[in-house]
Amino acid sequence: MERLAENKKSVIIAAVAAVVLIAAVVIVAVLIGRGAKETSYEVETQAEAIAETQTTVETQMVPLEEEAHPEVHALMEEYYQAMTEGDADRIKTLCDSVDDETVIYLQKRSNYIEGYQNLVCYTKAGLEENSYVVYASYEIKFRDLEQTVPGVSPYLVYTREDGSLYIHEGEVNASVNAYLEEISAQDDVVDLMNRVQVQFNEAVVADEDLNNYLAEMKENLKVEVGEALAQAESEAAAEQAAQAGEQTTGGGEVKAIDVVNVRESDSEQAQRIGKVQIGDVLTLVESQANGWSKVIYEGKEAYIKSEFLEIISAEEGNDDGQQDSQENGAAGEASNVSGDLPASGKIKAGDTINVRESASQNADKIGVCYKGETLEIIQHQADGWTKVKFNGKTGYVKTDVLKILE
Repeated sequence: MERLAENKKSVIIAAVAAVVLIAAVVIVAVLIGRGAKETSYEVETQAEAIAETQTTVETQMVPLEEEAHPEVHALMEEYYQAMTEGDADRIKTLCDSVDDETVIYLQKRSNYIEGYQNLVCYTKAGLEENSYVVYASYEIKFRDLEQTVPGVSPYLVYTREDGSLYIHEGEVNASVNAYLEEISAQDDVVDLMNRVQVQFNEAVVADEDLNNYLAEMKENLKVEVGEALAQAESEAAAEQAAQAGEQTTGGGEVKAIDVVNVRESDSEQAQRIGKVQIGDVLTLVESQANGWSKVIYEGKEAYIKSEFLEIISAEEGNDDGQQDSQENGAAGEASNVSGDLPASGKIKAGDTINVRESASQNADKIGVCYKGETLEIIQHQADGWTKVKFNGKTGYVKTDVLKILE
């Protein structure tokens, strides 16, 4: 199975590394083995799988049949037409499972493809009854190019209870995997793959425009798919937040608490447009429910992961007490706390408090003491700060937010 999947990923293989990279973008099949879902089959041990394949040698050695099953050709014809049109719904009906990333890729790539020509289906019997191992050979006609590009893709096709065929997308059991490995190594299959490889190599080497077109398409697709995935993630998060009744917050300023990338949109796959350093202050436009914050960076809107930002305000004391309490669900729970502070000794905090390196609102935080945690009062200072020991470190907290849990 791994070999079959590898052939599918390569699809059109080139003889040199540069051409291999180009060939990788000419993938036209939904990859077998992309998913990680369990199958309904019992997975045998490797020894059992080998034993199983030994009983099917007679079947395996049947030569590739060219256009022996009209129903297989009809399935593949419909599948390639759906890929030409970027018809995701249609593709999903022809396959048992297709992930969202594959669908987005096929839709974006359809903008470059005018059609598939001269489709020929070579088949061998699958290990399961009424299943087929299919090698679809074709020529791709790209938009803005006169010359077609040869390709071949392997598929595993099964029969539904109603007699219709579908392309299997996902894991297979060990015996089927071993069977597919055997088939992919047989001379007639290797000859077919090599023949297409040679044709592709000759086409690319002989036509510089084709080579450049495929290279440019590869880079364009990388950007387009990344942007589409980021948008899909953002829309999904917004919808989830709306369903949960969550609201985004915005306004004020934030400070970076780590070196972090700044991106074009709220996704780790989005293009990086810069980087901020610890302590850099940015204007906060919106703190989103999906874990990203929209900020103003170099005069433009950009996105940073919220976990790397700290909200600041004109009165930093709010950040040292009330705000942290709200973030941790402790707001409005001060009825069980006391304002009578001992001069020294250990206490249990009645609220969530920032512990800072020095007696300053701008000092770095060395920790956060959550409600119910223990800290030790060392000394109350006249400047409104209290010197404490927390988690083995000496630090400072605002006295007016220091409360005791009773």
